Amino acid sequence: MPIVHIRSLALPNAIDMPSLLDKLANTFAQQAKIQLEHISIEWNYIQPGHYFVNQQVHHQQQANQPPLMVELFIPDVHSDKRQQQLVSVLAKVIHQHSHIALDNIFVSLRVAQSGSIFDNGRIVTWPKKG
Repeated sequence: MPIVHIRSLALPNAIDMPSLLDKLANTFAQQAKIQLEHISIEWNYIQPGHYFVNQQVHHQQQANQPPLMVELFIPDVHSDKRQQQLVSVLAKVIHQHSHIALDNIFVSLRVAQSGSIFDNGRIVTWPKKG
């Protein structure tokens, strides 16, 4: 189920976004040991001039500023250690394929509780983490 939302300003070079997303998904699946069919990734651009951080308005994404904003959404079946591993792996995979500096990637984690997700026409439940 990992769902990944990435927001940034437009990247400075012409990017083949379908290829980038494919690389991110495949590498994340492999390194995190998650089946590819369970991974969902979207990357949205923020309009130029609509991102204020570090005391200024930014117009284009650079490798070292402003921070890429990433949200990782996972089920609560993972231990705290595994959750931290997934956050770290995701940041490193994004860095590897986007060439955004690792220390310029901000990842927040959202953990979905069993019974709090509606998917495939029903409320989804899963076994407790162990």
